[in-house]
Amino acid sequence: MFERFSAQTRRTVGYAVAESHRLRAGRTGCQHLLIALARPEAGPAADALIAAGADQDRLRQFAEQDTPAPLDAGALAVLGIDLDAIRRSAEEAFGAGALDRPSRPSARGPARGRLTADARKAIELALRQAQRSRDRVLSPGHLLIGLIDQGNNSALRLLAAAGLDPGQLRADVTRRMAAAA
Repeated sequence: MFERFSAQTRRTVGYAVAESHRLRAGRTGCQHLLIALARPEAGPAADALIAAGADQDRLRQFAEQDTPAPLDAGALAVLGIDLDAIRRSAEEAFGAGALDRPSRPSARGPARGRLTADARKAIELALRQAQRSRDRVLSPGHLLIGLIDQGNNSALRLLAAAGLDPGQLRADVTRRMAAAA
C-alpha cells in the first residue's frame, strides 16, 4: 500500500506516528493523521486546514482534550487494584519502563500494524480518490479527503470541535490540489 505514497505523504504518516507516540496513544489514528496534515510541509492539505483555522497547535489541543487521563492509582486502590504492584510485575517480566515504552515498530512497513482500523480505512479511501483522479501517487491532499470521506472518525470529531465544515474543507483541498497540478 505504501509504495503509492509520495515522499511528502510518507513523511506525513511518519509525523502522525510520532504524534501518536507524543500523545501516548497505543496506535496511530485518524486524529494523528489530521494533526500531521496540518504541518506546512503537507502542501495543499495543510494550506486548506490552516486557511480554515485548523493549524497544528489548535488540532493538537483538541486531541489532547480527547485523550483519556492516565490511570489514577488512588481510584484503582479503592477497587483493590495495586497499580504499583502491576508495574513492578510488568517490569520484572519485560524490563524497566515496560509500560512506558511505545510499541515496537513493525517490520512490515513504516506504519503497518500500528494504524487503527479507521486510519487504515481512511488511507484506503485516499487511494481510491487518487485512482479516481488518475493521480499516480497518493498525496497528503488525498489523505485529507480520505479522512473526510470515511465518515465517523476521530479526525472528523477534531474538525467538529474546531468548528470546521468537512464539506467545505474537502472542496477547498480539492480546488488547491487541482491548482497545484
